Amino acid sequence: MNIDLIAKVAGVLGLLISVCTFILTRIERRKRLEIELFMSSTFEFEDSGAEDECVIKVRFTNIGPQPLILKPNTMVIECNGNTFRLDREEYLGMEYFDELMPPTSCREIGIYLDLVCKDLNIESPEQYDEDSFNKLYSLRVQVNDHTNKVYKTKRFKFHESVGEFVRF
Repeated sequence: MNIDLIAKVAGVLGLLISVCTFILTRIERRKRLEIELFMSSTFEFEDSGAEDECVIKVRFTNIGPQPLILKPNTMVIECNGNTFRLDREEYLGMEYFDELMPPTSCREIGIYLDLVCKDLNIESPEQYDEDSFNKLYSLRVQVNDHTNKVYKTKRFKFHESVGEFVRF
């Protein structure tokens, strides 16, 4: 092996390393949003009424290095072909929701569970048996930012019999 061959191989490896570094830094700098669903109560929101009702708490967390501007009215929850649109229903926490989300910030809104279950056709059976007790409803949540980029998740299932969201 001569020195000329070693220099050519080192040059090619250096080029590959620089291209890979460029690609990784672009991937790392993407805007990323994590969406989580929780069961909650209306007492956790200041703008709710005096009654205690079950709500779905939707938490948006900016886990990317760049700020996001969300449009929460564009949020859609889908289950088995049925959709629940936030822009036509009542929800909690919007007075305190700031659309601008700096990195590592989080925002929450609440949606009444009865409205979501009605629109998504999630019904409680009259009597629970083994099949109906273990039934899980797959949920897909999506929301847009100010540039109409869609952020979505498919990792949630709703366990109706115990009223919990299971993350897969």
